[in-house]
Amino acid sequence: MLCTCSISLWKKTKTMILNRLGNKQKIAKEIQKHFPSHVIYMEPFFGAGGMYFNKPKAKYNFLNDRDSDVYNLFRQLIDNKDELVGLIETVPITERQFKEWAKGKRENTNALNALRFLILSNYGLYGKSNTMKISPSNPRKIILDRIDATIDYITDAYFFNADFRDFFRKCDYGDDKDRCFCYADPPYLGTDDNYSHSFKEQDSFDLFNTLQFSGVKFAMSEFDNPFILEQAKERNLNVIVIGERKNLMNRRTEILVTNYQKELTLFD
Repeated sequence: MLCTCSISLWKKTKTMILNRLGNKQKIAKEIQKHFPSHVIYMEPFFGAGGMYFNKPKAKYNFLNDRDSDVYNLFRQLIDNKDELVGLIETVPITERQFKEWAKGKRENTNALNALRFLILSNYGLYGKSNTMKISPSNPRKIILDRIDATIDYITDAYFFNADFRDFFRKCDYGDDKDRCFCYADPPYLGTDDNYSHSFKEQDSFDLFNTLQFSGVKFAMSEFDNPFILEQAKERNLNVIVIGERKNLMNRRTEILVTNYQKELTLFD
């Protein structure tokens, strides 16, 4: 079954403090139109939280990211807010420091490494950490203004730092598979990305298997890569066309692959 819809834009969320390449903030609402009702929400590729922070919060939330910097940042927000906020408020942001961090220098505390990751992500040009951007915006103020709302949204969530292949084994949802929904937003196959773990065809194949074997309803974001479309067809999965994404180099079609066809409301 093939469905189409258009991409729309809206106000940026007031809870996101992390700016990462490829996050779903701009198209989250459009994608959510195709989410089934659920009580338990699962997300194995959390990233900046572009989907999570832009959707109604489920009763139970299982979140994960293999990137240790992503995991450390959100753990510091939950467990060590005061120290991290103090560092954000007081540590000078200089081009020299940015370049040292961009070249791979790491700090000796979890809080400082969380600050390092925030600065590289939010001060990097186009969300990349190789060039410090100069703009009239104030990333430090934006981060500080949003921290409390971010913490409120993630404090009671279960947060893991695991490979997606191990994620479901860590989630204790008992016999409630019918009330579960998993949204997967992996590094897109065949694209350059800003993540520490790129995807190959074997990773995409394993992800399809992992999602199908989980027994829960799932939706996976991707481009219309021939391998992805072939896998969806062979597995009798539903493909929904979300819209076209383009830049100066190319155009690609954003799709959503699901193991359900009936479009339900987001929550009961």
